[in-house]
Amino acid sequence: MSRARRDRGSVTVELAAALPAVVLVLGMVLSAVAWARAGVVAADAAAMGARIAAVEGADAAVLAVLAVAPDATVTVDHGQQGGATVSVGIAAAVWLPVASATSTSLAGAGW
Repeated sequence: MSRARRDRGSVTVELAAALPAVVLVLGMVLSAVAWARAGVVAADAAAMGARIAAVEGADAAVLAVLAVAPDATVTVDHGQQGGATVSVGIAAAVWLPVASATSTSLAGAGW
């Protein structure tokens, strides 16, 4: 039996064995990108919400954050001196931890 005849179909078997690993790695990379994106959106939304909460109040901040990230969980805490701390959590996928961010703004603080 020649070598070419013995090796016939080996590429198909190797591809069938390696393809699930490639798909798994691709899924992990895409999940990591989705989680990182959710973290960036949460940080931006928390910063925006803190600025709005310090000036316009908690209700306006919650509405603004939910306009940017409809699936977000938003918590607004008012400080003693009129500032506000806004925490935003966004779930990128069911199997990933929630990407969260917190931002604090002081009322009357200049740029």
